[in-house]
Amino acid sequence: MTNMRFWGRGAALLAALALGTGQAIDRVPGTQTYYSSRTDPITDVNTSFVIVYEVNDQTEQTFITFRCTNRETPELWASLNSKNVLLSEQDAELDLMPAVTMRLGSDAPIVLASRDLNTVVDQNDNVRTTALAINSGAVRQVVGGLVGGKRLVVRVNRSSGGQALTYTFPAGGFATAWRQINGCAAGPSRASASQSTPNVLLTPISGAAAPKFTRWYFTTCRDVGSGVVRTGLVAGRAHLCDLVIETVPNGAQPVSAVFRYELEYREAGRTGKLILDNADVWPSNGGPVTTYRSSGNNLVFTLPLNVRARADRVYTSINVTASLTFSNGSTKKVYEPLPVKPAN
Repeated sequence: MTNMRFWGRGAALLAALALGTGQAIDRVPGTQTYYSSRTDPITDVNTSFVIVYEVNDQTEQTFITFRCTNRETPELWASLNSKNVLLSEQDAELDLMPAVTMRLGSDAPIVLASRDLNTVVDQNDNVRTTALAINSGAVRQVVGGLVGGKRLVVRVNRSSGGQALTYTFPAGGFATAWRQINGCAAGPSRASASQSTPNVLLTPISGAAAPKFTRWYFTTCRDVGSGVVRTGLVAGRAHLCDLVIETVPNGAQPVSAVFRYELEYREAGRTGKLILDNADVWPSNGGPVTTYRSSGNNLVFTLPLNVRARADRVYTSINVTASLTFSNGSTKKVYEPLPVKPAN
């Protein structure tokens, strides 16, 4: 990838892009994250992007942009724009890229190879010494981490020497912005609060695998109304239930999950199953709140569950299928039943 075309700086960037395309650039309320959802009118290629501003730069000249296309070709890449000089013109001519390391939350650092970096030019094909293009499978990993709520720290050690530059980019609002641009998939459309699944598109890195799952099970369910903790559900009562997945970690972290349900029941001497149309998602997008936390090597999802109490039908189990997507683009499913007791 050569001569990545990206220009503008700070707040002026937003106005310049908006005026140049006639399309809006929106801010996720209360955050430093902006996005623009757009499609090429001829090719239908998703040309959207997300911008996250650095937390410490009050001049608004330091930000990172995630783009869905490289010119007219669908390709996820990122550009780092800084108030500081990142490389000299001589370095650019000699193709001497700075050493760049990225870290998501408390994950292991990601060291970019020189081949993962390139120069950025302005509209007159002049090299911008305050910008770098990042074209690497690591960009998918970074997107996954930001969607999962992990802040991004980027450190740049310049080839010409001098003090290392460290930039911090918050994750607040990124998951919302990523859904709004359809996860860089074709045909961006803005998500609504009623959307049943998060739109997170991660292309698996070659050879990537999900962590190994060794066991999974429900531990306890807490009655929302009374606070009583149970080992299963009581029909007619709202519960928050913990689904635990024990893993052998490989560095990949969950970035999204979808939970679908079926009910087992007895009615008029017969047994049956009922597949439910609705789904719960994490990160939550306006529906029932599903939460996630890690506990050692265990993944713990807390699900909001409530099974109706009916006089003509006795529900005996709610069976959960969890589909997890990880930061390296891999996916994995588990299936686990949870017993339901009749209301007293």
